[in-house]
Amino acid sequence: MSFVVRSKALFSSTYIKTADFPKSRDIQLFAWPVHCWEVYLSSHKGRELNLFEKAILELIRVTGNRELSAGQIAEWLSLEKEMVLYILTATMQPNGWLDKNFKITEEGRKLLDSEAEPEMTSASVFQCALTGEWFPRIAYKFSEVKPEVDSHKLVLKLDRATDKRVRGYRVNDLISEATRPSDDEVSDLLNKDKEARWIANNISDERYNVPIKAEKVVLSSKEVSRAYLLLSADISSGYKFDFIDPFSLSHRAPWMNELFDRARAESSKLEKFASSVFNTQEEELSYSEAVELMKETANIEVLSRYPNADRIEDLIDPLFELMNGKERLGREKFADYSLNRSLINGCGSVLEIVCKATLNTYPLKRLDVLPKRALADYEKKRELTWLLKKVRKFNQSQIHSILKVQPGKIYQTAKGNNSSLRSLLATIFISMADYPHHPFLFITKDNLLFDNVYDLSFDRDEASHGNNTRFTNEQALHYINVVDKVLENILVD
Repeated sequence: MSFVVRSKALFSSTYIKTADFPKSRDIQLFAWPVHCWEVYLSSHKGRELNLFEKAILELIRVTGNRELSAGQIAEWLSLEKEMVLYILTATMQPNGWLDKNFKITEEGRKLLDSEAEPEMTSASVFQCALTGEWFPRIAYKFSEVKPEVDSHKLVLKLDRATDKRVRGYRVNDLISEATRPSDDEVSDLLNKDKEARWIANNISDERYNVPIKAEKVVLSSKEVSRAYLLLSADISSGYKFDFIDPFSLSHRAPWMNELFDRARAESSKLEKFASSVFNTQEEELSYSEAVELMKETANIEVLSRYPNADRIEDLIDPLFELMNGKERLGREKFADYSLNRSLINGCGSVLEIVCKATLNTYPLKRLDVLPKRALADYEKKRELTWLLKKVRKFNQSQIHSILKVQPGKIYQTAKGNNSSLRSLLATIFISMADYPHHPFLFITKDNLLFDNVYDLSFDRDEASHGNNTRFTNEQALHYINVVDKVLENILVD
């Protein structure tokens, strides 16, 4: 059974990070006390072949030096020629299993001969040392950081090139006892982590995170260790902490915001610090009171600019942040790359909220019109192209843009599951066949706005998961204006 003890000594001298720190002056760094547990994960070796890939690769191997065309392979295996050609050129050659003449390579032979023995890897899970709650993620790697000043207010050097330093707040008040997780608890953490990685990897066609295919997780026999996990929160809103995902699976971490709120209830010092960061008035407010006050202010300011914004659930807060961001861009001369990434993320989030609300009101009436799951991707895209042509609102270039999404995501979106902006848009456009006066018709008549929305969807992916692109003030302002045009059409009376 866990209990809470008052900590007078330093909780730990170990500081670790699982992601790079954002380089912005509007970032508050926290050293968060955690209990670290080592776990072992098992997964199958290498890439698993599907039924068709295995059959084709086996056929090519047994025929030896004989040259086989796509048509001959299709005839031997009773498959469609187009499907065979797609597998050969889009899967087997790019993966190095076949050479340019469709001959099996050494890599292809190894793949067929590989045994399905599990491969073990180690990782870490974290338990919050203030609340006793588990972080819903698994850390597959992390690094230790040595602060230059190891006092209550830490000082860490973020960038050797610029000699930039940042102050961090070390949370060290009420500490809960470590509790060894049960088998069910670590299995639940694996499921939550896999789901988060699946969503992150399926936002776009690019992979920003290595997919984890672990089937089982086991707690190691090692004793628990203590550490401070370095976390960062965006304070650019001017009234609250927005925690940045410390595992880099998304831009923000709402689950960390929830844990932070519960931790403030356990630690009077943390509550006092949180209030001090944003309180500029003579009358002191608690952190919760300050957040509620600013929500009221946000509601008034957003509705004065967008009178019907409250018709869409959860739209007020992100719109308020965009409006504040636009004001800042007008005041600041030099680019703040972290702010610009955050604003482009915010633009994408606003459009996602609008699209989800629209799809709830105007759902795809018949899921059975969508391609069957058993079809190959090229067949699914062919059927989706027919569905979009039936709407009679899109040119060929627009259809090409709409289908820059994995076909299976459209079915999941239509069912109401986790969705990316592009899968939401594709589902909305297909559903237009059911609604002659669909509210998104305006975007089909404005080619430039249509293209800008899709440009935003790709730049938003990079802003959320990429690390190399430095977005300018002009790009952020451009996308805020794109969102503004969409809202002007959606929120009309």
